[in-house]
Amino acid sequence: MRTYRFAWAATTGIVVASCLVYDVAAGGSTRIAALVLVSAFFGGALGFVLTDDRPDRWLWVRRALIWASLGAVAADALVATLRGVGVLVGSLLLVTSPVVVQLAKTQFLAWSTRRTTGPPEAHATRDLLRFWDWTTAEVQRSTTSVGRRLVLVEQRSALLDELERRDPGHFRHWVATAVPDRPGDARTRRR
Repeated sequence: MRTYRFAWAATTGIVVASCLVYDVAAGGSTRIAALVLVSAFFGGALGFVLTDDRPDRWLWVRRALIWASLGAVAADALVATLRGVGVLVGSLLLVTSPVVVQLAKTQFLAWSTRRTTGPPEAHATRDLLRFWDWTTAEVQRSTTSVGRRLVLVEQRSALLDELERRDPGHFRHWVATAVPDRPGDARTRRR
């Protein structure tokens, strides 16, 4: 996903920056400045309202303010420069954004996992690996309750035992690649 994020960001940056440069050169700088102020205000207000009970509320308000401004400027630059095609290009960039792709992947994994019930022994290896991917995101999410995390840890433990029982050689290789290296991880210190 890291490569996809980079490729998407580079493509989006090139397309939007070129349209923005053309829009500013054509005299749209006053409109863009006003648009930044208005969208920043409304983005920040929306972020403030939606994160009412979060301890990191101001972080999310800043993010909403910045992303709303960037999105509004990008949309304006695309539409002002490319007209009708700009709407199509903007929609395409939005639908293929890493956030939307990750959300679609998570929803698909959740849907495919809900179809299967029962002990890990009753499932195909493909379903076990999907369950692992889906629950990894849920365990790492800060909004997941402690009780839900404990249930997931027990399910994932049974899943790992079943995967190791089925193919010990492949399991060792899979475990080494399934968890990405993190700073301070023992695997990264030995290298």
